[in-house]
Amino acid sequence: MKTKPLVLAMLMAACLPALANSGPVAAHAVAHARAVALAAPLMTHEGKIVKNAPYSAQAISEKVQSLPDGNQITVSNTATVYRDSAGRTRREMTGDDGEVRSIMIRDTDGTAHLLRPRDKTATRIAAPREMAGLAREQARQRIDQLRKEGKLPADAAGREAIIVKRIEQAGERAGRMAANPGHRLALEARIAGAFGDRAWSSKAVTRELGTREFNGVKAEGKMRSYEIPAGEVGNRNPIVVTHETWYAPDLQITVHTRHSDPRTGDNTYRLDNLKREEPAAALFTVPSDYTVEDVRTRMQAYKELKK
Repeated sequence: MKTKPLVLAMLMAACLPALANSGPVAAHAVAHARAVALAAPLMTHEGKIVKNAPYSAQAISEKVQSLPDGNQITVSNTATVYRDSAGRTRREMTGDDGEVRSIMIRDTDGTAHLLRPRDKTATRIAAPREMAGLAREQARQRIDQLRKEGKLPADAAGREAIIVKRIEQAGERAGRMAANPGHRLALEARIAGAFGDRAWSSKAVTRELGTREFNGVKAEGKMRSYEIPAGEVGNRNPIVVTHETWYAPDLQITVHTRHSDPRTGDNTYRLDNLKREEPAAALFTVPSDYTVEDVRTRMQAYKELKK
C-alpha cells in the first residue's frame, strides 16, 4: 500500500516540529550545524578517516571582492588543524584577536567534542548512528503521544514506521554534518556555483593542471570552469566562473583551492606551515578540567522536566 501524500505530510508536520522545538537531539544538531557552517571553507581537510598520514597546518580561508569604484573588501578566517596517525582530527578556530574561540576534536568512531576554552566546557556530539537512534526514539515517543491524544489521522495505522525511518535518516545526516562539518560541501557548492548557474555549470569543462609542491608536499591540480553566455542573467559580456583545486594524494587532503566568479569575487583556501609530523596525543583528548555536556544527558534531563 502506497503512503498517501496528505497522510505523510500530516504525520511529518505533527512529528518534526515537536522534535525540533522540544527535542534536544535535533536542537543540538541544528545549533551546532549553524555554528560550524560559518567556518565551512576551513574544513575541507576533514572527511573520511585517514590513518598513518599525520600532519598539522594553518588553514586560511579568504574572500576578496573588488568593487566598481576600485575599493576592495577582504574577509579572512584562520584555523589550526591537526591529524594524528590514528586518523583523529583537531581544528582550532581563532578570533580576530588571535585567541582560540572553539576547538573541534573528531575521533575515529564518529564522535566529536566541541570545546570552548573561555569557560572550559565541551559538548559531546554523538556519532551519526547514535544520533539516528536518538532521533528514532524521540520520533516514536512523539507518535505514541499523538496516538494517545487522538491527533493522528484515522488511516495512519501502520504508516508510522515510514515517518520514524525518515526521521532516523534525518538524525543520522544531522550527526554526520555535526561530526564532519563542511567536508566537501563547501567545495561542491562553489563548483556548482549559485543555484541559478546549474544550466551552465552542468556543462563545465575540467582541465588537468599537473603537479605542484605546497610546503614540500606534492599536489595534483584540476581546474573546472564554465561560461554564462552574454544576456543570460542580464550580463552584457560572457561570465567565466572557475574553480581550481590542488589535492595531495599522500595526505589525502586539499591543500589549496581558488574559486573565482566576477559577480562575487575570489575565494581562496590554503594550508600554510604544513608539517608532516605526529601531533601530541593530548591534542585529541578533552582536558580533565573541562565540564563535558552529553546529548544523552540532556535528553534525560529533558524527560525529567516533562514528568
